[in-house]
Amino acid sequence: MKIGRFVFDGHIHCGKKDAATANSKIKGLLAEVEAVDNSDMILLDMDIYGVDMGMLLPSFTGTTNEVHKAIVQRHPNRFVACAMDTTCRLNAVRGIKEWNIDDACKELDEVLSADPDIFRGIGEFIPGSMGVVRSRPTRYERFREICKIAEVAVAHDVPMYFHEYASFNMEEPFTMLANVCFKFPDLKVIVAHGGGYKGYEIEKACTLASNFEHVYLETGYWKAEYYEYALKDYHVGARKLIWGGGDTGSRVWYQQAMQTGAKLVEKTRVWNNRNNWTPERREAEYQPDFYGWSTHQIHRLKDLDLCTQDEINLIVGGNAARLYKLPLSPLYTFCSGRPDLWVPSLSELEGDLRTGYSLPDEIDYVPNTFGMNK
Repeated sequence: MKIGRFVFDGHIHCGKKDAATANSKIKGLLAEVEAVDNSDMILLDMDIYGVDMGMLLPSFTGTTNEVHKAIVQRHPNRFVACAMDTTCRLNAVRGIKEWNIDDACKELDEVLSADPDIFRGIGEFIPGSMGVVRSRPTRYERFREICKIAEVAVAHDVPMYFHEYASFNMEEPFTMLANVCFKFPDLKVIVAHGGGYKGYEIEKACTLASNFEHVYLETGYWKAEYYEYALKDYHVGARKLIWGGGDTGSRVWYQQAMQTGAKLVEKTRVWNNRNNWTPERREAEYQPDFYGWSTHQIHRLKDLDLCTQDEINLIVGGNAARLYKLPLSPLYTFCSGRPDLWVPSLSELEGDLRTGYSLPDEIDYVPNTFGMNK
């Protein structure tokens, strides 16, 4: 049975092999991967599990906007895509030109301007983050870079994915993102993987989403129990969640025998391929079945009595349809205004709810502003 009326996978990796190209100048995490079109394989799983449509996200250097554009053009009713500074990243890893934020934002602007019906967002990695070969910025330099990316996102009215949520990054990253949201109250942000695969990481992401009206959480790695962190906070709730299959289309995998204590760690780490790259081998020989686990977690929400089917319909498709402006039939309706659910009307959701915390123009950065009382 389908998990909802309209099912949208918010996290598909299509257009690459999960292995370095033979001529990659860099090995390991920063290696250039080989670009391929594996959309037929992904569509097979989408059809099997009743997934109507999905978001193609560029990931490691080597995936390109051009490949994703061609896939969407072949399957306009099944895919949309996010844009990334894929050419700038390739030039950097190949030693052609050093990466810089201005070139990256220029590339984003050009891609989003040329094909707005194809490219509906920015990500999965915003310019300058995971996988790019670059000089190390200071904290303030990175903050200013994210502000420049936010300007592009706001100008095109598209959401921006955020994948810099590891707490050991240069600064507690949600503090930095919170300050960006203060400066750009209209900025729509999607926290990739909802902040991670551990409970304490997801709780932090939910606190961020609770404080800022336009922060959403993509739930690709969440087991059913983690949804309670969001659902129990009516400032987050079902209307801020975007379901994802969890790296759909990837072939990276980590065998249990290769990880000490694997049976004791979170299942999302083992089954959904975290910490999986070994120097010798990065790509499995088969297509792992991500949907089996991730769709099961949605069914479990009802077993655990965490939410209604109307809320599930928002999580697995309705929120994505609104956020990405998907051209759905008006027969698809999604809940709002129910007395037992705090789901505002569409006009309220697209209005100025709780943007009063935005910083004055003359104030650039205020440390420790995150976590303020609502």
